[in-house]
Amino acid sequence: MDHYQILGVSRDADTQEIKKAFRKLAMKHHPDKGGDEAKFKEIQQAYEVLSDPDKRQQYDNPNPFEGFGGDPFSQGGFQDIFRDIFGQRRQPVKNPDGLFDMEVTLQQAYQGLETTISTPEGSVLLNIPKGVRPGTKFRIPGKAGGRMAQLPPGDLIVRVHVSNPPEWGRENDDLFVRVEVNAIEAMVGSSVRITHLDGKQYDVTIPAGTQPGGRIKMAGLGMPNPQNSILGNLYLLVKVHVPTITNDDELNALNKIVSKRKGYE
Repeated sequence: MDHYQILGVSRDADTQEIKKAFRKLAMKHHPDKGGDEAKFKEIQQAYEVLSDPDKRQQYDNPNPFEGFGGDPFSQGGFQDIFRDIFGQRRQPVKNPDGLFDMEVTLQQAYQGLETTISTPEGSVLLNIPKGVRPGTKFRIPGKAGGRMAQLPPGDLIVRVHVSNPPEWGRENDDLFVRVEVNAIEAMVGSSVRITHLDGKQYDVTIPAGTQPGGRIKMAGLGMPNPQNSILGNLYLLVKVHVPTITNDDELNALNKIVSKRKGYE
């Protein structure tokens, strides 16, 4: 049967018309879709010839002394079309991704940093934003190398870990620092000086009557949010230490205070 008739196109049909006709018939008659296998092979053979300019010219102007040559049922040119039809287009194959664990200090996370990482594919500059959170991952395309030289290198995944200095803690964008005062200072009020992660110092008032475990809020002195740079809060966690008093005068003075308070109870 005539190839043009099989595909339902005219003899002057262009490549796009032929391809469109083939796609339509292939979807209808493909064996995986319940179609007739013999009919599908007929359609496939017609497209194999008419989609190739040289084979089409030979078909339109046959040479009685030459055949077309090749396998009329070869798969050349069909795989991309079938993947489009049946949703089987594959992603490019590459070497596996690699994981690199990187530790930064809380100070570095607060201020952000640029650091150079050595990878199998050479050195790369990584920009870690201010306020980066523990467990954040950065993908660096094509920097993981790979054992299979014939495939593109995989991506390098950098996972960030944040280490806290003594007495400091973090919860999302809020910071916490422990400060210690003695019981007398907690009773009558006092002040402490803290050094922030950026090196700045702040004198903070401890109100009279502060209880053990009390919190003092310092608004806007927490971590910057890595998405919008809005600052969280800093909280001072007050630890009250009971001093050992051996001086008689101090003991007598405290006893008088205690006795006086009992008189009001």
